[in-house]
Amino acid sequence: MQGEKAPNKLKVLMSSYAICAALLLLSIDLGGRLLTQYAPQVLSLSPFKAANRSWVWWNVRDFNELKSAPDIVLLGSSLMMAPLHGGDAAHLNLPQNVAFHHHSQLLEDLLKEKFGRTYRTFAFALGGEMVSDAYVIAHTLLKDDRKPKVIIYGIAPRDFMDSALPSASSTEIFKYMDRVGDLSEIDKESAGSPWEQGEKRLSKVSFTYRHRPDFLYVQHRWAKELFRKLLGYEELDQVRSPLHVRKQAFLELPEDFGPTSLFVTPPPVIAEPYKANLEEYKFRYRKLNLKQFNSQLAFLERLLAMAEDDDTRVVIINMPLTTDNVALMPAGFYQSYLEQVNGIVKKHQALFLDLNDPTLFPQKYFTDSVHLNGRGGQHFFEVLADRLKQDQQTAAVIEKAGNTK
Repeated sequence: MQGEKAPNKLKVLMSSYAICAALLLLSIDLGGRLLTQYAPQVLSLSPFKAANRSWVWWNVRDFNELKSAPDIVLLGSSLMMAPLHGGDAAHLNLPQNVAFHHHSQLLEDLLKEKFGRTYRTFAFALGGEMVSDAYVIAHTLLKDDRKPKVIIYGIAPRDFMDSALPSASSTEIFKYMDRVGDLSEIDKESAGSPWEQGEKRLSKVSFTYRHRPDFLYVQHRWAKELFRKLLGYEELDQVRSPLHVRKQAFLELPEDFGPTSLFVTPPPVIAEPYKANLEEYKFRYRKLNLKQFNSQLAFLERLLAMAEDDDTRVVIINMPLTTDNVALMPAGFYQSYLEQVNGIVKKHQALFLDLNDPTLFPQKYFTDSVHLNGRGGQHFFEVLADRLKQDQQTAAVIEKAGNTK
């Protein structure tokens, strides 16, 4: 009788759909781990195979294809992104395709004129980039044989404190870079809510959960092949949705930009239009979040300490803003931001350039309260090149960073 109960219990257990599903999931998870470890070519997992092509995906993909390290790397949010693309559009009088435009021809030409050498730049100037994002990009990519001689990093108060941001790990940049490299050493600093912390723990123990973006890529690839064969669609890589539809989608879905999604055109002959966008920044600045601010300051210190250890010269630029935008910030915040950033910069032997000067960048150079327009972008890099030449220590490093050929 005792011998009969055991097979019956096993039969009952195996008849449970939940238990069978759990066993199947565990088998898949274990199989994936074994294949990745012993036969990685079978699954061929790669962060460069992505269902959604965010701006950071385009940048990392092209950075990975470089044959050698760039001399100068630019970091920053859309406040650096705008002058990068707009400045080159104005300088070259040619539209710039944002998906493929990852260097500043204008800065390279200005530095060549001032130092008599040629330079190769690469830009990780990306919309929404927080200081934590700049750090994980540098930590993951700007090292070993891809280490630049100079990092130019444009910052603003929003990069340290943004009410629209739940946590450091919630940005599109951070999520993607977590696929590219190992960011486990900053798990505590980056995760916010208990839900995010739980997700991080689950992704460490579950192969299937961690690689869900890879499975999503496979699903998209199969769906595209099906559409091509059954419906005759040939071109499915372009994003053809109108801009207002895409803006709404970005609120709920990951970024996805096709190879011709956005062009920045040369400035018109007449004055460029200005839109204040103050309501957006009222929301971003609506409360003083000291925990977030101090966390982002710590990421800046990490970035500068890492660069100092690598003998990489860092230039921190306080980006231009309109006076209307600065006036929206909580009382005393802007001055505290300047003082604390300046202290960290001095501690790590970097250079701090404060370009937030309304006499230098009046409203005519802005497209809204924070972003420079095409002519403003051109003016920004002209001012920057002059300042880099004026600082003797930085000028010496930049001169050595160039090539005489």
